[in-house]
Amino acid sequence: MAARDGADFVEFDVQVTKDGHPVIFHDDFIIFKEKESDTLAHKRIGDLMLEEFLGIGYQTDSQITERPLYRKNGDGSCSPWTVSADDALCTLKDAFEDVTDSVGFNIELKFDDSVILSHQELKSSIDAILEVVNESSMGRKVYFSSFHPDAVTLIRKQQTVYPVFFLTNGIPDKHTDYRRGSLAAAMEVCLLGDLQGIVAEVKAILQHPEAVQNIKAAGLALLTYGELNNVADILHLQASTGVDGLIVDHVLEMVIESLKDNVQGNHQVVIEA
Repeated sequence: MAARDGADFVEFDVQVTKDGHPVIFHDDFIIFKEKESDTLAHKRIGDLMLEEFLGIGYQTDSQITERPLYRKNGDGSCSPWTVSADDALCTLKDAFEDVTDSVGFNIELKFDDSVILSHQELKSSIDAILEVVNESSMGRKVYFSSFHPDAVTLIRKQQTVYPVFFLTNGIPDKHTDYRRGSLAAAMEVCLLGDLQGIVAEVKAILQHPEAVQNIKAAGLALLTYGELNNVADILHLQASTGVDGLIVDHVLEMVIESLKDNVQGNHQVVIEA
């Protein structure tokens, strides 16, 4: 749908199953109703075999969803995960095979903040993801991103074909790891690790507009994410300051807004879904 609506890239989170298969899923836990007991199960992706993962939620070959997906609400309760257009869970390989190659992939390496991973555990996940990307990319534009500073440094060391970006919300004191607490720290991670850019929460950029030029002067690209990126005036403001791209939810509307900058001869941002 993102490709159809004109997105330049689509961003998604990739985790690795217990048996070593990279799959696309955002949350730290997948919540579903057990067929046998009618109770809700909370599982990490890394605790599931691929067959178990693919058996959860909507099934393309069946009219019956035996293990429906649930999602945690803000108050801690869980409710059925309803969407406007449903489809089955998929692997990273499926995405490469089934999505038109006109749209690029921003592959976010997703790790649970509450779990401390060893170097070897990080490397095993990254190796599994790189194997699929190297076999399946077929000229598609691809770059990697992650909130995990050790993960972005490691994947950059393991390959130099695909750009690597460090994700940050730029909020001090939210994480014990100081590298995740500010735009300045994010720049340091990128420069020390020879990364290509930063993906920052848009509020951090709006609060510190001078950071845009500092980041660009360091030779780094800058993209932003966040709900405010679905506001036309915020898109145009960022384009005027030199931000390279925006990750948005309302793809078609923001693609149209970005084209206005192009028509007017202004800097046009890349649009990601």
